[in-house]
Amino acid sequence: MTLAVLSNDRLDPWINWTTLGPPLLEPLAAQSGRLVSPPPSPRSWPGLVRSMRGADSVFWMQQSARPEWPLVAASLAAGRARRSAFVVDPWLVDLPRIALAARLQRLDPLFVPFREGAEELRRRHPRGRFEWLPFGVDTGVFRPGSGERDVFAFWMGRRHEPLHRALLEYCGARGLRYEYRREGVLLTPEELGELAGRSRYFVVTPPLAEDRARTGGYSPLVMRYLEGLAAGARLLGVLPGSGEYETLLPLDAILQVDVDGADLAERLDADADAGAEAVTARAGEHVRRHHSWARRAEQIAERLATGRPIVQAPSPV
Repeated sequence: MTLAVLSNDRLDPWINWTTLGPPLLEPLAAQSGRLVSPPPSPRSWPGLVRSMRGADSVFWMQQSARPEWPLVAASLAAGRARRSAFVVDPWLVDLPRIALAARLQRLDPLFVPFREGAEELRRRHPRGRFEWLPFGVDTGVFRPGSGERDVFAFWMGRRHEPLHRALLEYCGARGLRYEYRREGVLLTPEELGELAGRSRYFVVTPPLAEDRARTGGYSPLVMRYLEGLAAGARLLGVLPGSGEYETLLPLDAILQVDVDGADLAERLDADADAGAEAVTARAGEHVRRHHSWARRAEQIAERLATGRPIVQAPSPV
């Protein structure tokens, strides 16, 4: 198999691209073929035929229903090559467009990170090629720090306000450091990873808790859960409703609290003497070994080469 891995790094990719695209696409290209970065200008697209020459398989990552047009042009330049992709945001409302684009592009398979989305696509389109493949984590960015964990809790990205207010009150009353995204302050992925690596708790809630209209009722395992564990932090928050966490990750690695924060103080006080360090370390090692983007690249390469379904490592006991 000669695989052409398409990257949109020249196409002004979305804000969280750096911890999604390069850590998957670069090792995949290194294993199985070449990395092709199509230019944004259509005037340059005729040269894509030369870049795609000899490729019998093409892979890309897309945000929702389809990739950017330069990636479509590169895919077409590959002629009759087999095509496969990873879709980042397979929310319920987007499934009809995702399925149509997958059929038109003859994707075999389309990897879907939300198990709920993959199952619904297979139910609606039994002849399609849709496979569940969970998100990975950039372990070059999210890894344990070398110093003290001087940040008590870190909430990266979207917050669920009732739980956020409960954390503000808890940490403020005890003089504990609580870090969270502040308006007008945009940290680099490296800065976010450094904060996570210094945090005792990494706060997580499923997207359903924050935006039901956007999710369509889906409650998937998103990258935040993997990023916190990879950084060596103990998770604090709410389990996804999809059951993916229980399939892949140890339950004792997350301190579960009510989404409204009603039991936060009681749960945190009890957890202070629970001796969870060994559990957290074991969970972090499991994530870095089995759920990095580099591991996902290995799984995709093997799936495309052999046709065998991908089997995920079970949660450690």
